[in-house]
Amino acid sequence: MSDLIYSIVALCVFFILLVCEFLLPTGGLLGVLAVGSLITAIALAFKYSTIAGIVVCCFVAISSPFFILFLIRIWPNTPVGKRMLNVRRGQTTRPPTKTTSGGTPLDELVGQRGVAKTNLLPSGLIMIANEKLDAVSTGLPIDADRPIEVVRIEAGHIQVRELTDDEIQADANRQPTSPSLLEDSLDSFASE
Repeated sequence: MSDLIYSIVALCVFFILLVCEFLLPTGGLLGVLAVGSLITAIALAFKYSTIAGIVVCCFVAISSPFFILFLIRIWPNTPVGKRMLNVRRGQTTRPPTKTTSGGTPLDELVGQRGVAKTNLLPSGLIMIANEKLDAVSTGLPIDADRPIEVVRIEAGHIQVRELTDDEIQADANRQPTSPSLLEDSLDSFASE
């Protein structure tokens, strides 16, 4: 057999060993063998002819990155990937959502109002629902003890804005009301 056929066989062995490296927990041993197979394939192709060597090098340079990216993409869904990532059956590989120290998911804080406990220049402490949290101002600095509203959560950071005087006044004008149905039901309960 000619060196070109041996080169093609060594190239196929390279890709097979690369797949096995991603699917089997070998600690990199198959990866080292794959690199050795690749070097052998290139050397045999150049031994056959310079053009064959250049063609094999170009093929490897173009196909290998796509092939490796494909393997990296499917690796978390393989049995070895799931075991290494400690993913149980039926569980996804998505990272868990971030929560406050009290257990409230950060996404639920959007729209809630609180008070700046320290100056936000642009970051500092805020108080929402009796919980101190780190936050970042989305605009100008916010002075301590000023009312704030959570605007969004971005990359696990709480972003807040200062409430305007009109919003503060509107909140103050809202009188807490008791549900009339509850009072009616209590009155009817007492009369029975």
